[in-house]
Amino acid sequence: MMRSGTLCLALLLLPTLLATPAWADQWRKLSNEDGILVETREVADQEMPDVRGTMTMKGDFYEICALIQDIDHTCDWAQRCTGSRVIKRINDAEMIFYSRTTAPWPVQDRDAVLHAVATGLERGDDAVMRFESIQTPLGPPVDGVVRMPVLKGHYRLQRIDDQTTKLEFTVHADIGGWIPTWLSKSLSKAIPFDTLAGIRRHLPKVRMRYAEKVEKWQKGRAAILAASAGNAESKPASAPPVP
Repeated sequence: MMRSGTLCLALLLLPTLLATPAWADQWRKLSNEDGILVETREVADQEMPDVRGTMTMKGDFYEICALIQDIDHTCDWAQRCTGSRVIKRINDAEMIFYSRTTAPWPVQDRDAVLHAVATGLERGDDAVMRFESIQTPLGPPVDGVVRMPVLKGHYRLQRIDDQTTKLEFTVHADIGGWIPTWLSKSLSKAIPFDTLAGIRRHLPKVRMRYAEKVEKWQKGRAAILAASAGNAESKPASAPPVP
């Protein structure tokens, strides 16, 4: 992962995916390596294009969710992540957090304070974890670091089976300040690829860390599915048409 710490967020969380800006171009494939498809989309008056990465990986749906939401440990797996911490946890699905990414000289580091919300976790088939930068006194600017004017995106998880999950990561950003063209192009591939590769590489090392949280989610999902099945069985059969 040429790491994307800032983007390694957790969080999160569509209008099902990010809405496509009217001024944005269409997605174009940039690479498809090691099972990770990377796409970019040019946006008018924006230095960095939108980026998207998609892969299918072995891993329990809820284990992957728990890893992504573990913001305080994002730097364990996200390259170039130099700071990641929860500032305020609102509830199990919503939080405010800080993220900082290092940059090669002479470019300054970037950071952001983000609001993240997860939806769809209860049923556990298709969840979206959105994040978007906000202005708040909870996360004041840091000297020598460029605060990104805009950073938003999402993780989307889709259950394929009990041990296979499709994961998508999308980012739209105005990173602020100056950045050379060569670095912008490099990050367009590195951000989505490194983020997904880092999650895939790190998950087997930390599965037991999230066992209690995963079990809670799984029990909730089982109850929802059982209730849905019961409601379906209790519905009266449709009356046959009158001849």
